[in-house]
Amino acid sequence: MKIIKHLAVLVCAAATFASAQELPKPSRLLLTSPPQLVDCAPVMQSPCMSAAVTPGDSAGKPAPFVLPQASQLTDAFTLQSASGDMKPFYVSAGLGPDAGQHTNVVLMLVDISGSMNQPMAGSRSRFEALKSAIAQFLAGMQDGSDRVAIVPFESHDVVSTIRSAVFTTHRVEALAQLNALRSPGPKNNTALYQAVFSGVDSLKGELASLQHDGVTAAELQPHLIVMTDGKNEVEPGDDPGLLNGDHGLQQAVEQVQVSHLDTIGIGFGDQKDIDADALKSLTKRFYYAADAAQLLAALHVSRSAVSHSIQLTWPLPEANRVALMGHDQVWTPRLQLEDGSVLLGDPLRLIVPATNAPVYDRGASPEELQALIATHPPATSGWSSVLVHLLLYLGAAVILLILWFWVPRLIWGEQYSSSVPGRSRRWSSDRSGVTSASGVQVRSTSSLPAGFTPELESASPLRRSAAQTTQVQPRSEASRTRLTFDQNSLK
Repeated sequence: MKIIKHLAVLVCAAATFASAQELPKPSRLLLTSPPQLVDCAPVMQSPCMSAAVTPGDSAGKPAPFVLPQASQLTDAFTLQSASGDMKPFYVSAGLGPDAGQHTNVVLMLVDISGSMNQPMAGSRSRFEALKSAIAQFLAGMQDGSDRVAIVPFESHDVVSTIRSAVFTTHRVEALAQLNALRSPGPKNNTALYQAVFSGVDSLKGELASLQHDGVTAAELQPHLIVMTDGKNEVEPGDDPGLLNGDHGLQQAVEQVQVSHLDTIGIGFGDQKDIDADALKSLTKRFYYAADAAQLLAALHVSRSAVSHSIQLTWPLPEANRVALMGHDQVWTPRLQLEDGSVLLGDPLRLIVPATNAPVYDRGASPEELQALIATHPPATSGWSSVLVHLLLYLGAAVILLILWFWVPRLIWGEQYSSSVPGRSRRWSSDRSGVTSASGVQVRSTSSLPAGFTPELESASPLRRSAAQTTQVQPRSEASRTRLTFDQNSLK
C-alpha cells in the first residue's frame, strides 16, 4: 500500500509540475512596430529598412521563447522577398511587452570537489572550463529582470553555504560571485544529494520572499541548475548528517518532486565517472557535457523562455531613394531557433509614393552605423556620396561664374566692348582732340597745356594763355546717332 501511495504522489506531482511549467509556444513572428525607411548615410548611399518583431502564439499574443546566443542572433534572421533574400546587418533584442510578467530566478550549484582539478583539453582544469562557460552564459543575462545566485558545494559547510545564497539582478554582481568561488580542494568530497536538497530550500525561500513583495507565482520562472563531475561521496570528516545512500537519494528526490521546481542536472567531465542515473532522478532535465562548449550549450538550453522585442535593420537593393518610387517594399521575416524550429512573420510592407522619392523616417543610429561598417566592405562606404556632392558643388560654382561674367556681356555688350569709347575719356592723353557738347571736335595746334590730364578732369576749369591758338573743325565722321545722343545729353 505504501508503494502505491508513493507512486500516486509522484504521478500527481509530475502532472502538477507539467501543468505549472506549460507555457504558450511561439508559432510565428508578430510585428511590434511599423516598418521604417532608414537613412544609412554616410556609410551607405542605398536606403535601409527597419522593423521590430516578437515571437507570438496562435492567439496573436507575445510568447516566451529561448533567444539564440548574441553572437548567432544576426545569422538566425533572414528577410525574404520576391527579389531575393537579405540578411540584416543589425539585430537588437530587448525585453518584450510582457517581459515584466516573467522573472527568472536561477540558483546555480557548482561542484568544487577535488576531482574538478583534473585537467581538460583547452583549459587548465575542469573548474576553470566550467567558470568560463558560466561567464559566457551570464553574458545573456537580462539586467534588472533575471535573478541569479551562484553557490559552490562540496562536503563541508554544505547547508549553511547554499542557504545563504544571494540572488542578484545585475550581471556584474553575478560575475563577482562566479569569480569568488573557492578553488577545489584535494580533500573535498561531493555531497550531491544534500546540495540538491538544500538548493530546493534556498530557491523556495527566495520565491517566498518575492511573493511577499507582491510578485505573483505566475510571474516567476524558477530554475535549479546542478553541475558536477562525479557522484555522491560522503566520507568521515565531512559534515555530519549529510544525505547519503539510497535513503538519502530518495529524500532528495521527494524534495524535488514536491517543490515542483524546474531542476536541471549537468554532468561535466568524464562520462564514466558521472552518476547519470542519480542525476536523472534528482532533476527534471539531464545533460552531459564533455567540454566547455557542450556545457555552455546545456546552459543555454536551460535558460528561461522570455518574450523579446527584436529590432531588425537591413539594406535595400535599390541604389537610392529615387529608385524606390512606385515599388512597394514587402519583406517576410524568418527566424530559426536553437531547437531547429523556424518562425515566419507576416509580410512587412512599406508603401512608397509613385510620383516622388519617399522621405526617410529616421536616420541610422550610431550602433546601426557601426554594424553596417563591420558587415560591408569599404568599397560600399560613403566616399562615393561625398565625391558626388563635391562634384555638384563645383558644377554649381562654374555656373555662377558664367552667369556673373558672361551674361552681362551678352545683354549689355556695347558697354563692355572696347570699340566704344567711354565718355569719361574726354581729355584722354592718347587723342589729339575731344568731343564737345555741340558735336564739333576741338583740336589744339600745340600739345595739351600743363594740367590738362585725365586725372584732373573733375578739377576746376583750367586757364590757357593767349598765345595758345584753337582750331575748331566739324566732326565729319560723327554719325547721326552719335549727334542725337550728344544733343540729348545737353538737355
